[in-house]
Amino acid sequence: MKRRPVHDLPLTIRENPRARRVLIKLVPRTGLVVVVPQGFDTSQVTSILAEKQNWIVRTRERMEAEGVRFSRSAELPDTLDFPVMERQWQVLYLPKPGNLRLTTNATRLIVSGPQHDPYAVQEALARFVARQAKEHLPPLLHAVSERLGLPFESVRIRTQKSRWGSCSARKTISLNCKLLFLPPELVEHLMIHELCHTRHMNHSPQYWQLVRQFQPQCRHLEKRLGSALSLVPDWMP
Repeated sequence: MKRRPVHDLPLTIRENPRARRVLIKLVPRTGLVVVVPQGFDTSQVTSILAEKQNWIVRTRERMEAEGVRFSRSAELPDTLDFPVMERQWQVLYLPKPGNLRLTTNATRLIVSGPQHDPYAVQEALARFVARQAKEHLPPLLHAVSERLGLPFESVRIRTQKSRWGSCSARKTISLNCKLLFLPPELVEHLMIHELCHTRHMNHSPQYWQLVRQFQPQCRHLEKRLGSALSLVPDWMP
C-alpha cells in the first residue's frame, strides 16, 4: 500500500488480487483510495485521476457539504462527550515511560504513557470509544427492538469510516461505534432504520411506510443523519 498527497488530498493505492479494474473512492478521514488489480502499473494512476478530476471535485464538494473530512487532525481532545450515554469525561494526559494506558473515574479519562506520537494516542482513545460502544449500544438496540416488536438475531459493533449501520439477511445488525458522538434522537432513528430492514431488506415504499409508522419525522432525521459525520471528532480514525 502506498500513500502520497494528491493536491491537498492524501492518496492511498491498494492492490487487490480480486479487483478486475481500477476503482477510485473518496473515503472520510483517509482521502483518495485507488484500488488496483494485482500487478497493475501504478504509474498510470496519475493519468487515471486526471481523467476523473471532475468526478473527484464534484464528489468531494458534495461530501464536504455533508460534513465529511478527508484527513485526520493530530490534535488530542480535552474532553470526550457521548450524548447518547449522557456521559462526559475530561481527558488528562500524563507522559511517562512504558505502554499507553487509559483509566477512568466518574469524570476523568487519564491517558498515561508515551505521548510523542499523537496518532498512537488517538488509536488508544478510539479503542476506548469502541469498548464503550460495545457496552452501551447493544442494550439500547434491544430496548428499541422490544418497543417496536421488531426482533433481530445478533448485533455487532464496528468502527467504520462513514456507514452508521447495516442489517444482514440473517437479521444481524451492525452499528458504528461513532454513534456515541451523536445525539440520542439520531441514534434511535438509526436503530429504527436498521430494525425495519428485518422486515424489508430494501428501501421500497413498504419499507419507508414501516419506518414512518415508528418515526413520523424520519425524513427530517434522515437528512440530519446524512450530515452527522461532522459531529465525529477529527481525531477518530
